[in-house]
Amino acid sequence: MASGSGGQGSLEFLMTYGWALLIIMVALVVMWQWGMFSIGEKVEPSSFGFWGLIIQQGNEFKLDQTGSFEASILNNVGANVTLLYYNATIFDHVEEWTCPGPCAAVIEPGVNRVIALSSPEWGGRPGSRFEGQLIVQYQDVRTGANIYQSSGTLWGSVEV
Repeated sequence: MASGSGGQGSLEFLMTYGWALLIIMVALVVMWQWGMFSIGEKVEPSSFGFWGLIIQQGNEFKLDQTGSFEASILNNVGANVTLLYYNATIFDHVEEWTCPGPCAAVIEPGVNRVIALSSPEWGGRPGSRFEGQLIVQYQDVRTGANIYQSSGTLWGSVEV
């Protein structure tokens, strides 16, 4: 029995499969860079987590390439609400709106209201994916000064 043949066989095995794995990895990286694994970059817009003032499913919000964000919120509370404050965090940058003085932003039950924010940091390549958090604070006219909050996550594609 030869004393060195086991080690040489193991080394040859590792070298053969090592080169094969390296070639496969290089091929996968090249295909990834060419975009062969991008089945479709367009992400269907959707949301999760809202209550009271809600974002309905579908195209009820958008972010364009200049960083302008709009969302249509629906009063699902069952009474008039007064919109006090909202903010959005997209790409780790926060923008906010606070109702100035006596606020006239009253939303009746079952009515949509479009809210808008803008930030140059939110701009992106059209078709690229974004995800953000939206927080909306409001008062229900039935409970007086109590402040309620509706918040959730939104995602979709940056539009032109």
